[in-house]
Order: sequence, then structure tokens, then C-alpha cells
Amino acid sequence: MHRIEKHIQSNWSHLSSKSISIACSGGLDSMVLLALFCKLELDVNVLHVNYKLRGQDSEDDEKFVRKFCQSKSIKCEVRQIDLNEQLKSGGNLQQKARDFRYKWFQEIANGSDNNRIALAQHADDQVETFFINLARKSGIMGLACMPEENNGIIRPLLPFKKEELSSYAKENRIQWREDRSNSDKKYRRNLLRNEVLPFVKKTIPTLEESVLILVRQFQSKQNELELAVEPIYKSILKNHMLSMHQFEKMSENAKIELFRMLEQPHGIAQEVEKLNQKGTKVPLLAATDHTFSSVVFDKSQLSFVSAENKSIPHLKFTTIDTLPEKFGKTEIYLNPERIEGKLVLRRWKSGDRISPVGMNGTRLISDIVSDAKLTGIQKQNIFVLEDEKYIHWCVNLCIGRVALASENTEKIKVQLSY
Repeated sequence: MHRIEKHIQSNWSHLSSKSISIACSGGLDSMVLLALFCKLELDVNVLHVNYKLRGQDSEDDEKFVRKFCQSKSIKCEVRQIDLNEQLKSGGNLQQKARDFRYKWFQEIANGSDNNRIALAQHADDQVETFFINLARKSGIMGLACMPEENNGIIRPLLPFKKEELSSYAKENRIQWREDRSNSDKKYRRNLLRNEVLPFVKKTIPTLEESVLILVRQFQSKQNELELAVEPIYKSILKNHMLSMHQFEKMSENAKIELFRMLEQPHGIAQEVEKLNQKGTKVPLLAATDHTFSSVVFDKSQLSFVSAENKSIPHLKFTTIDTLPEKFGKTEIYLNPERIEGKLVLRRWKSGDRISPVGMNGTRLISDIVSDAKLTGIQKQNIFVLEDEKYIHWCVNLCIGRVALASENTEKIKVQLSY
């Protein structure tokens, strides 16, 4: 028996009592996973997404997966989405594709405790994810990368490299389809996979193994953090408060993990740390299981205020004489002379752009929202502040530079009022 088969049998034997849905694109990785599970006689069905991105190739991928499933008497469910059409209004292609399929996966996983979604990601994917998240400053959770099992999603092939999967496929005469977009350098992961990492590995042959060791250590640390922070998280959901003493005793990583559990971007923890006057607050993003709208400082405790509705908040304007020493993203300081017409707060939409402080040019709000790793509901409740010409503020996430005040100009402080 091949060592990959032995690994599945010894480490995933509990799957024999589960209903397994395999996400299958028709490519090498997912076809190996599907063939493996079929060979080991596990109860499987197949999920395939046709994004209609590559013309006839996309249609042929779908036909290929359907034909294989038919030959094995496996149920095959296909969903289609025309991403090219959706992208006409702006947005990140890969993020839209990921959001679409993971929403489907979670619908199935949440449908029953017995359901599992099997993904074919492998060791090379893990290494690439590590470097991508490192560039994004994603913290411990990001550097922990992809767990083998989490929230009904399993990744049985994570210990194996692409080369070994390819060898197994050839030995067992497993057919697959090549996706030519995997060589397109306009995608950051492809550039990393096809050029950067191969170049670095020539100089550092042990790079991949070293990264995987680090990932395991970060995963262990992440598990420790989750266990330590979970009682605090549950207490907040129940009591809507956290003592300042307990909050100040928490490590920086524990604070970030707490707000991740509350489905907030990691920068919110830093904003809460700055609260030092009674009544000051940090707005929170809308979440699924809890609807806290803000965290309010009240001397000895932090109060988590429940949102009464999902309407657009009011704006609070304050004329000030001096700018603060430190700036956050929960308020913005503007020069009224550079504002074009009336300021309006609204929910963001595809195609919105902002000129961020600290960089040249503009950036899509959709990319900023994507980098923040928000849930679908959170993304729907991101607000932007605009005048008749520019977007000046993506609330909690990004400050624009166009009308930013300086010490030598008039200054108004703009923040949300609940």
C-alpha cells in the first residue's frame, strides 16, 4: 500500500462514518484525493464549481468531473457563476471565487455534524500560504496557515508535496486536467509558486521543510491561544463586558485572538488598547452570532454595546485645534477647505477607490476589505465617507490622504455616533 493511502487509513479512519463532499476542480490534486477516497471505499460525493472564466476549458473541466463521477456512480453537484460578468463592477477575482465556493462549503458543513468537506490542498500550498500571510502581516493565526481539520473542512493531503501527488497519479493512472491559468503571473500566488520559491529553494534546499516546521509551531501556539481566550470570549457574549484588569493582563496575541473570535479585524484590538477616557469607544463591525456595535471604556471595564439596528450610523463632527500624537482608523481628521461639497456616509460598493495615506495612487476598497479577512456579513457593513469627488475614509480599515488635515490647516474630527 502506498504511503499516502496508509496515511489516510491511519489518520482519517473516522471518516468512514461521515458523509464526505470532495471539492473537485478536475486538476491533479483534487483528482488524486477523489481517486484515493474511492479506492479506500469511503462514502463520497463531489462538489464542482464552474466559474466560466476560461471559456470552453471551463466547460470541459465540468464535463470531465461529471464523466468521472458517472463512471464511479458518485453523486456530482455543480454550481456555476459567471465571475467575468461580476468583475465588470470591480473586485478581486480570486477572492470572489474563494468567497463563492467557501460559502457553499459552509452551507453543507453546517447542515449536519456528520458532514465533512474534503479539500485537496497539500504541503506546497501550505508553504505558499505562509509567505502570502507573512506579507500581509497576518499574525499567529495567519502564519498557522491551513489546519488539517476545522469547522467541518478537512485537508487530508497537507503532509504531502505536489511532486509526490503527481507520482502517485502516474503510478495509478489517474487522469486530470491542467488549468493554464496556474501559470498566469498576474496572480500573486502563481508568481510565488512558479518563480520566487523555485529560485529561493535552489539556494536553500531545506526551505520548505523549515517553513512547515514553523507552521506546525504556529498551529500549536494558535491552539493554545484559542483554549486560553475562549472562556473570556464566552464571558463577553454572556455578560457584555470585560474588566480592564483582565484585558490589560492579556498578551497582544491573546487580544488579537479575542477580537478574531468576535469576528473583528486584528487592528481593532490595537484601537481598544488606546481607550483611556470614560465614554470613549471603538466601533465594531457587524457579526453573525453577536451584534456588538462598539466597545466603550468605563474606567474599570470594557462594555460591549449591542447594536439595536443595522441602519447607517450618524456622523459626529468636532472642530479641533491640535491633532493627536497617535492616529487610528476609527476616526479621521479632515481639512474642511479640501472637502468637495457634502460629506456622506454609506456602505461601500464594488469599484470604490480610496487614496490611502502612505502610498501613491489609489486602491480598491474591495482589496482593503479582502485583506481584512472579514466574513460575508461584515463585508456588507463596511462604511465609507465620501464627498462629491473622493472617498476619504473606509471606516476602521483605511484613511485617505486627499483632504487630510495638518497642523497648519483648519481641522475637523469626524467619527461615527451610535
